[in-house]
Amino acid sequence: MSFRVAEFYSGIGGMHFALKGAGIDSQVVRAFDINTVANEVYKHNFPGVPVMQRNIEALPMSMFEALRADLWTMSPPCQPYTRQGLQKGSEDPRSKSFLFIIDLLAKLERKPTYLLMENVAGFDKSDTRPILLRQLLRLGYRFEEYVLNPLQMCIPNSRTRYYLLAKLDRQPNDSDTDEFAPDFRHCVPGVNLIQPAADADGHVDFERGIWHHDEVRQVKHYMETLSNEDAEPYRLSPKVLEKYDYVMDFITPEDRRTCCFTKGYTHYAEGTGSAVQLTGVVGKDPKTQENTRYFTPREVANLMGFPAEFSFPATTSTRQGYRLLGNSLSVSVVAMLMDYLVHRM
Repeated sequence: MSFRVAEFYSGIGGMHFALKGAGIDSQVVRAFDINTVANEVYKHNFPGVPVMQRNIEALPMSMFEALRADLWTMSPPCQPYTRQGLQKGSEDPRSKSFLFIIDLLAKLERKPTYLLMENVAGFDKSDTRPILLRQLLRLGYRFEEYVLNPLQMCIPNSRTRYYLLAKLDRQPNDSDTDEFAPDFRHCVPGVNLIQPAADADGHVDFERGIWHHDEVRQVKHYMETLSNEDAEPYRLSPKVLEKYDYVMDFITPEDRRTCCFTKGYTHYAEGTGSAVQLTGVVGKDPKTQENTRYFTPREVANLMGFPAEFSFPATTSTRQGYRLLGNSLSVSVVAMLMDYLVHRM
């Protein structure tokens, strides 16, 4: 069976690459995103897929019916839910399109059998979550919620995210409840994952106990071999090292973890992703312009699970590449979840 897939908030194609990575026989019938630069990257990698650059809310119902999609993938804007933001949730204008999609599900005559949604971990405490879950119950979807990190798959990159999987195979339930227990799973049936640590209060820490786990691969396996000339644009200047060394996260190629890469990588020093100290011991040996650099966009893509065939068009600047990757997803984690959703859930 070939799945028809509608890819909402398609970005640079992370969900599409995850479909391919999961080996699912599928056809993405349409991708939707309003970001012009992201759409150029998407079309560069998937030239045969029609990409619609319009506000979802402005599209007619007939267009959604015509998709006849078996699977909807969604990675809606995270700003309403991120823990570093204002956390306005459903009151944030950027959540409007996702609320429209939740409402749209009830109006469709031909509903998708499967749903997969990805967002920041802060979504789990948002007021949008009960709106979504209540709608799924009313329509007859069975769902499972996960909070996972690529470190659990032995990938040396920390990117904790919320995932929802849903399958239309139950009787509708007209419950009006707004109370949904925080039943977030950290293991996927049939998949061998490293389990996170938890304290006495049940707070889960994906990094403590996993960062130095022997099964996690070393960062060097995801890095490019760069000549001095190719590495030059990514080196940290003496000024940056002097001013921001104490707030930046440095790792070595032999380490088994990197911090989450965000759209602010290289633009902001703190909390936007790791930099590399190529020689010596971090915290002991001095950092210099010659032995430190940022990860390249290709290396960030590698750590996020994008395959070798993924590329940026020549018109995409390095800065744009970092921003687009920071707004994307872990292809490796999503591919694992897609396989489970379609074949075993």
